[in-house]
Amino acid sequence: MTENKNFLKITDNIKKLKFDDILDNLSFYDYHNKYLKKLQKTDIDKEDVHYISTYSSFVGEVYENVIFELLLNYAITNNDITKFVLKGPHQDNYQNLKNGLMIDINNQIVYKAGYKDVTEFDALFFTKDSVCFVESTIVKTTTSLRKRLKKKKALLEVLFPKLKIKALIILSEGAMGINVFPSYCRVWVTKPLIDEKLIYELIHNKTTKNKTFKTPSNKKLIHTKDVHVAIFKYFDTLNWILRTSRKNKKHIIDFKFLSTDKIFRYFEIFSKFYIGHIDIDTFINLLKFSDITDISEEIPLNDIQDKQILVTIEKIADSFTLVYYLKIIGDKLKRLDFKENQLVITNKDPKGFTSAETKYIKFLFEKSYKLSLEDIKYIEKSKKQYK
Repeated sequence: MTENKNFLKITDNIKKLKFDDILDNLSFYDYHNKYLKKLQKTDIDKEDVHYISTYSSFVGEVYENVIFELLLNYAITNNDITKFVLKGPHQDNYQNLKNGLMIDINNQIVYKAGYKDVTEFDALFFTKDSVCFVESTIVKTTTSLRKRLKKKKALLEVLFPKLKIKALIILSEGAMGINVFPSYCRVWVTKPLIDEKLIYELIHNKTTKNKTFKTPSNKKLIHTKDVHVAIFKYFDTLNWILRTSRKNKKHIIDFKFLSTDKIFRYFEIFSKFYIGHIDIDTFINLLKFSDITDISEEIPLNDIQDKQILVTIEKIADSFTLVYYLKIIGDKLKRLDFKENQLVITNKDPKGFTSAETKYIKFLFEKSYKLSLEDIKYIEKSKKQYK
């Protein structure tokens, strides 16, 4: 990450999870313990998969807070770290802004767009020339974590265009894949959190009575409101990419534009871009053309909202793929994936980003954004040139 070999070198306190000095502070954090507390009052088998998952999730929360407390003290004594963003009980700066970097209602560091979380950071700090985000987890498999890193890094590249983007990954012993993280990552491995007495107390007897909260006073410690980020308008960017990608009428979709480094970075943030819409007749003909013989869920064609199926494009490996979305009146938003001779349909979270995006994008679609079956065929053929 830097020529300084001692930069972000794990300390013994962090490696061995020595947190006696900040033990009281852990009781001042908020925890999702109600369901686990309820489970423990039943006769559920402690070896039950559901119980193990719920319990591990809670331990993961505690682990994240332990790491944050230890990192805070680490940042104060580390000469390379110039600023460290506070969260949790160390600040009282909850904001519900429409867009920007902020502390949310759960006292976490998040970046929001349209009042929705784009992503969350377990911790965030700065050096002279870099911004470093932190991911800490007790989960043993790291595949999904590595995928999440791409979005976080891409977003920070947009927000801090003049800084290098680094990541500090903190894992518990036994985690797999610690040697396959990208080069911008520094990986720390700690002892597992096995303090059962602490876990029990935080589940059943969490109280701040007779406990002292310690928060150091240091000029390095800042709040999210003190962090200056570049302007990034999430939905305006979606609009710009739609208009620019469809500007070339001759080629339907401008794959050269979608293949630029700048747009590849945006693919990591958005995952998909909206390029048009088709009507129900075109959709039926597309199913026939694609030789679809199996549909995972029945689609009531007469109940499709606005009689419109949205067409999006995603980046996969070294190519592109088309994914479709439709909303059933009185039902959830559906994602449609063409997989050989099967149409796979999945429900989308009505409170998720895709639902917000589709509501926004419908206002942008004009007649010029309507696609025919021939247009879809042309796009499918053209994308093969960009493998």
